[in-house]
Amino acid sequence: MLGRVKSHSDPARAAAAGNTPQLLQAPSRRWQLSVQRLSLALLVLQNSVLVMVMHHSRNSPTGTQPRYLASTAILLVEIIKLLASFFLAVLDTCAPHPSASASTVITHLYRSIFDSNSWKLIVPAALYTLQNSLVYTAISNLDPVTFQVTYQLKILTTVFFSIILLGRPVSLRQWLSLILLTFGVALVQISGPTTSEDWRERLSSLMRGGTIATSSAFRGLMAVAAASVTSGLTCVYIEKLVKDSMASVSLWIRNVQLSFFSLFPALFIGVLWQDGAAIARDGFFSGYNPVVWTTIALQALGGLIVAVCIAYADNVAKNFAASLSIVVSYAATAVVYRTPMTLHATIGAAVVLLAMYLFNGRPRVPLLPVLPMTRSHYA
Repeated sequence: MLGRVKSHSDPARAAAAGNTPQLLQAPSRRWQLSVQRLSLALLVLQNSVLVMVMHHSRNSPTGTQPRYLASTAILLVEIIKLLASFFLAVLDTCAPHPSASASTVITHLYRSIFDSNSWKLIVPAALYTLQNSLVYTAISNLDPVTFQVTYQLKILTTVFFSIILLGRPVSLRQWLSLILLTFGVALVQISGPTTSEDWRERLSSLMRGGTIATSSAFRGLMAVAAASVTSGLTCVYIEKLVKDSMASVSLWIRNVQLSFFSLFPALFIGVLWQDGAAIARDGFFSGYNPVVWTTIALQALGGLIVAVCIAYADNVAKNFAASLSIVVSYAATAVVYRTPMTLHATIGAAVVLLAMYLFNGRPRVPLLPVLPMTRSHYA
């Protein structure tokens, strides 16, 4: 029968009883470190591409067609993540029991997904949906440079909420690394201007067009600032739930729960209440094209990668990986558009890497992953 792992206070007694303790069933330390590094590397790649593709999807000319609605994209992202996580949860459940009947597997999944603690994800799911909506608003009203730099505030908010909710101490060296990180990212992003005229052009670019441009820039800045706060709070709150229940719920079950509860605010608040009239007039998929679908796919993939990062690393390491992606994005832009990297960019990249080294130091991988990818289901 499928169920949770029974705990044994004495490993010797557990072995004598024919059951291997969960600690001994855990993946090797080297395997955990490999998963951690791979997930962070994939997150760097995903973040590097997503911002540029999303900005293009929100600002490229659409001709006579209306632009796609962000609320519909957010809903589709959650549906894709829900289906992908549920599929992985099924594989996780069936792996140790290939002969289990479909009804047994479904019953076990239902009880795991809708357990007594699942309701705790309602609040972070709503905040996560709000965060996604704010990101779309911000990137629709800001250029990618301003958006990426300002969005790094989520690192500071993540550290702040980690101290408040997780009681995680932050050393003086780590605070210094946060300052260096902000400075390095800023250097990379503002490396374009080289003369005083260029600097004035960059600083006044958001002010062109009078009141309309100013209002748009202000709305974008407020949106990205709010998204940074909700991002830090949501991620740390989820990390707290994950780490408090590591022995009872698998990674993919937790992801199914989060995506499931995110569907309700995305559907009822975003799609029906906010954009219901526009959808009734133009259609749900109005304005969709390959770039939009690529944006949705990258966002869904990012959600799965972030889940693994939270399980095998932590939110701060995840945010540092996202910051490194800014350096990668700038380098990729220099190659694709054949714009040489300036001295500012080179120094900024070095400062970001130094900040990452100072904060993380030696790799800290727990003996057990924060949330197991798979687990034994024997009762």
